[in-house]
Amino acid sequence: MVSNQGFIKGMAAGMVLGACATMLVDPISDRQRHKMQKKTEGLFRNIGNILDTAVDLIR
Repeated sequence: MVSNQGFIKGMAAGMVLGACATMLVDPISDRQRHKMQKKTEGLFRNIGNILDTAVDLIR
């Protein structure tokens, strides 16, 4: 179980670093950034729900 938590933290850190690198390489307008933030919030909410369900199934 502990190794799974490390994997999940690594995946989250990788996604954040990848998003930052992408922003630096290809800057976008404020309107596009706002639209992407809304989609990203939904994505992370869905990922959180999936992980929560998976943890509940393991228990």
